Amino acid sequence: MLESVRNTLRILKSYSREKPVLRVVELSRDLQIEKSSVSRILSTLAAEGFVVKDKASRGYRLGPSSLRLGTAYPFSHEICSLARPVLRELSEKIGETVQLGILDDMKVLFIESFESKHPLRIISSVGSYHPLHCSSPGKVLLAYQDESMVDEVIRKGLKPWTSKTITDGGKFKEEICKVRQQGYAFSAEEMYEGVLSIGVPVRDHMDQVVAAINVVGPIERMMRSGVDRTIRHLMRAAQDISEDLL
Repeated sequence: MLESVRNTLRILKSYSREKPVLRVVELSRDLQIEKSSVSRILSTLAAEGFVVKDKASRGYRLGPSSLRLGTAYPFSHEICSLARPVLRELSEKIGETVQLGILDDMKVLFIESFESKHPLRIISSVGSYHPLHCSSPGKVLLAYQDESMVDEVIRKGLKPWTSKTITDGGKFKEEICKVRQQGYAFSAEEMYEGVLSIGVPVRDHMDQVVAAINVVGPIERMMRSGVDRTIRHLMRAAQDISEDLL
């Protein structure tokens, strides 16, 4: 592996919604890369439009070339193109926001979404991440991984996003086992107050779980519309996508 290329990618992966602007000093400290190397890499990235110098903070933020790559990703991912019409129909049928997520670096990465048309709705954005332990697609994806990954998630800590987040390792293992047995997962106000999310797995031709789809919305409205109905529509949609992956 070329070390310079690896370090360049590590720098780009350091950007997030929480950290939209990064400075040479903090990148050097966090990634354990010499400041002179970080500075050279950022200068090269800036010349190619992947980062832009932020005058106010003397740091760097992502540039237009990064955006171009990010927006192209869903169109280059096979499962996105196959799932898109199914997800659109599901969102219109249920009336809530629908998302498609995959496992990436011990988190859920959303690669496609269709928002509800209700004025009060859950805003979803492609490219955002959710934790595994308190999101319904996260639980689904985790349920079909090796048990060692469940242990790793617990070891890293089950951060309490709300008072209803499962933070006990033993109870969390029981929850994952339940998801595996019933084939779907709930996140009832475990990540956001007043929000219910229901997720199911999507399988490939080898019967391996490669993604998860979920419906998310205000808990009261989703309960009124019928949880069992939502689960049936979700499973039908997941089956349709899985069949297209054969």
